[in-house]
Amino acid sequence: MFHIKSLELVHWDYWQRIKNIPLDAKIITIAGQNGSGKTTLLDALRTLFGLECSMGRSYKHYARHSGQQTSWIRAVVDNSAVGAQISNRPFRLSGLYDDDVTLFCKIEKNGGDWKRQYLMRGGKVEIEEVQEANDWLGVENYRKRLSHAGLSSAMGKVLALEQGETDKLCEYAPRQLLDLVFQVFGDKEVLDAYDDAKRHQRDTETELQHFETEFDAAKTNLEGLRLRVANYHQWEALNKEKRDLQEQVLPTLQYHEALEHAAATSQSLRGSKRFLKTQDEGLSERRQQLAQQAQKLTEAQQGEAGLEAEESGLREKLQQINTKLKPQESLLEQKTRLQKLAAEADADVANVADDLEKKEAELSRNKQERDAPLSSRISAEMETISALQGKSALADPENVRLMRRALNDAGISHCMLPEIVEVTDQKWQGAVEGVLRGYTSVILLDKASDASAAYRVGEKQRYSHFIVPDRINAPSVKDDSLLSVVNFTAKAPGWLIEQLQRIETVDSIDKGMKNAKSQEWITPDAYHFERRGGRSLFVEASRYRFGSAGRTQRLEALQKSLPRLQAQEDQLTIKISKLAGEISSYKARLAGVDAAKELSARHAEFEEATRNTQPLKQQRMEVGSRLGELAPLLKSATEQRTVAHLKWEQAKAAIADAEAQLRGSEKRHAEERKAQFETLKAMRATWHKLPHNWKRSSHRKELVAEHENVHQIDLRLRSLGNILGRDDWEIDSTVVDQYVRLNALLQGRQAETDERRYQNNRAMEATINARSAYMDRLRYTIKAYSKNIKQLGELAGIEVHTDPVKLENDDTQLAQAGLHVRFKFDGKGAIGMNDGEASGGQQVMKSLILLIGLLKSEDGSGGFVFIDEPFAHLDIRNIQLVGEFLKNTDAQYLMTTPLTHNTDVYDPSELTLITSKKKKDTEWAQPIFVLQRKVEKIKDARA
Repeated sequence: MFHIKSLELVHWDYWQRIKNIPLDAKIITIAGQNGSGKTTLLDALRTLFGLECSMGRSYKHYARHSGQQTSWIRAVVDNSAVGAQISNRPFRLSGLYDDDVTLFCKIEKNGGDWKRQYLMRGGKVEIEEVQEANDWLGVENYRKRLSHAGLSSAMGKVLALEQGETDKLCEYAPRQLLDLVFQVFGDKEVLDAYDDAKRHQRDTETELQHFETEFDAAKTNLEGLRLRVANYHQWEALNKEKRDLQEQVLPTLQYHEALEHAAATSQSLRGSKRFLKTQDEGLSERRQQLAQQAQKLTEAQQGEAGLEAEESGLREKLQQINTKLKPQESLLEQKTRLQKLAAEADADVANVADDLEKKEAELSRNKQERDAPLSSRISAEMETISALQGKSALADPENVRLMRRALNDAGISHCMLPEIVEVTDQKWQGAVEGVLRGYTSVILLDKASDASAAYRVGEKQRYSHFIVPDRINAPSVKDDSLLSVVNFTAKAPGWLIEQLQRIETVDSIDKGMKNAKSQEWITPDAYHFERRGGRSLFVEASRYRFGSAGRTQRLEALQKSLPRLQAQEDQLTIKISKLAGEISSYKARLAGVDAAKELSARHAEFEEATRNTQPLKQQRMEVGSRLGELAPLLKSATEQRTVAHLKWEQAKAAIADAEAQLRGSEKRHAEERKAQFETLKAMRATWHKLPHNWKRSSHRKELVAEHENVHQIDLRLRSLGNILGRDDWEIDSTVVDQYVRLNALLQGRQAETDERRYQNNRAMEATINARSAYMDRLRYTIKAYSKNIKQLGELAGIEVHTDPVKLENDDTQLAQAGLHVRFKFDGKGAIGMNDGEASGGQQVMKSLILLIGLLKSEDGSGGFVFIDEPFAHLDIRNIQLVGEFLKNTDAQYLMTTPLTHNTDVYDPSELTLITSKKKKDTEWAQPIFVLQRKVEKIKDARA
């Protein structure tokens, strides 16, 4: 790694030209006020080495401040050989072997933007000597040459640290630190070989996967072709089967079945002839059985008639006895009643008569109240509930029922208005019921052409409600009209739709009054306003008629009111029963006064009735006993006559059926004989024209064994027609050739796939070998870096330890590996890189050790470092420690510090550069002042 010897700036920021700024010292301090250009000077060096400026600035920022078209940065760097080998110079790969190398950066305004170019020359060369040069380098090529000289991209990141961020290295994660160390110390060829091997393996693996994917797709296509070929062969076989069945098998079996049918028909005709004879013989036997059943029926009818005649005589005699006995029993009943009344007689007759009159009046009122309004209402409501529950039909008023019956008799189809109305919002059910209450009996004709006939029926029935022939489809509206809550399930009268559309629904009378006076409205409680004024159209829920919701509410209202009405009826019934008992008691008391007198006067009459009653009752008992005996006999005779009559009817019907069957059999037999004759005649005429196989019985039997019959052939042909009628059949014969060609192609592809798989395995082996070399180099790098930071720690009096890094032959393990560094200050316990236990000075020392450890080469030489304000926030003791550490290392340091009263910050410096702020009244800033420590003092300080 080289170090800087001098610097020259031309038109950089506000400096016009500063020549030969000496930098050939180990520790250089750049001091000045805040804003005097310390960081500007470091950014000039960063720009010269192709790095990014600090704090978001860029080289364009500084070049623009000068107001010139071109800015220059020139530096002389050391290119001395490292160690004993003279050819081992930093810039040897760029072809420069002088002890000094001059680096140039030219920044020019190109159009509206700035452009920078770089140049390298051996020896000490001035700016004026290279103005005509034509081998300027771009940023990337220039960075590559600097990287060959020791200024790697990792070193560039370190040199580009922002002001006050010199302790950032100790904040790195272990993995970040390991990556940075390897980028600085590692063998780039090893890393490139590893990356190339991994990339080659990925490429070969990707190529193999792509080829295998194509191969799999081709195999899929081959399988698809194979299925298409199989589908084609199946279609071809089914077509051949269909042709064979239609052209050969079916005609042969049809002829065979015709022969079989003819033979079977001949056999059947012989059998039917015998059957006709048997039927004729059986008919004679049935006629004999019918005569026997007729004789039995006559005998049963005669026996039943005799028993019926005897029963009739006994009933007439019993009626005569009852006629004589009835007046005698009536007299005896009067005697018993008079005796009871006489026993209950009461002396206070006048008061009892008054109470009786009052009780009878009260009883009449209660009966009228119960029977007229309550009972009839309960009965009507129970019938309505049953109808609403679907158990019976809902009864119409008498005039509606008569009118509908007359229309049905006239063949006029119609419906009632409530049948087509549905209320969609339960809130407005009462309002709809109130408006449509007067239209409950409106009749709607299904056909307008029936209007004349319907009007004549209405005139005859004196029907006082509208009969509407003209109907339209109701529109669907979403406004606030009453029509918006009504759904007509069929066509409705136009005038009714217009009326519902005119009425606006309002939540209250107050809201309705806010409308225009010409606007009709109605509330949910059915208060309606129109041009004539306002009125209530309220209808009780028990009288709702429109829509399923109305019927539901009506049913619920009736079910709630019915128990109350029944309770009222029960109370009246109990009261009536009590009054009836009291009235009977009063009447009995009144009747008992005259009963004793009447009983005495009619004593002889009652005695005579008692004497006459006894013989009549004896006769009635004898006649009744005989009637009881005749009842089962007559029942048995009736059953016998019924059974005999039934058997006679059955025998008669059987004879009629047998005669009809015989006539039908004879007719069919004659027709079959005629058809059989014609069939045999035709077959004999065509025998010599038939194919040879049709005449061979053995061939026909083989077809029967295989296909059974013509019906099965028809079923198979229909099945084949349905199968072949599908549109998924492959009918292109070229698919067979396509399959053969693709199969041959895939066999060659298989060998190529195997070769590519072999190459991929070779790439995997190369990757493993490259990873092994990378791991070896990584172990060496960690060892070298650990040695560097341990030696630097010893110079600073700090114990530095690095934890062993676990390196496995696996990309995942390598990606997770990290470098853990621990520090011990003042004999205390170990602390990590960024665990929060270190002080500010210790953080600086840790970062400097990690930083300078990166700069140390294998021969012990170090590079240069830019450090902005390394002593910020440090006390005197820590400033001294950091200064001593910097003096004991081999790197070149360019540090900045603000002007401060603490002169210890200048103690380690061999060279101090003083910057000054630009004055307002001057165009250019003052030059940089240089202070150089005498060599003797430096030696004393090092001692």
